[in-house]
Amino acid sequence: MQETNRTQSPYIKALACSAVTFALAVGALFLGYTLPSFTTSTQAVSQLVALVMVPGLIVGLLAKKSTRVWPFWLIICTFIALLIVVTVVHEVTAPMRA
Repeated sequence: MQETNRTQSPYIKALACSAVTFALAVGALFLGYTLPSFTTSTQAVSQLVALVMVPGLIVGLLAKKSTRVWPFWLIICTFIALLIVVTVVHEVTAPMRA
């Protein structure tokens, strides 16, 4: 029986990216930088949680299901790419939610 190498703690690594991104986003929010679709600070924080958690969970799942080991730089790059996609989709669909 052949053992395959898997990424160690993929969810922890991906959610660490989410935590760092959330901290940076909240800091930017307090400095006055926000996305155009955010109207209040409370709404912004709750939507920021969702915006950074979704890419973290997806990247964690992809790294866990992969048959090869994902280095940390690949997890970070994939997280950033998915974060950009999720943020663009969020901003494009903002008028539909209003």
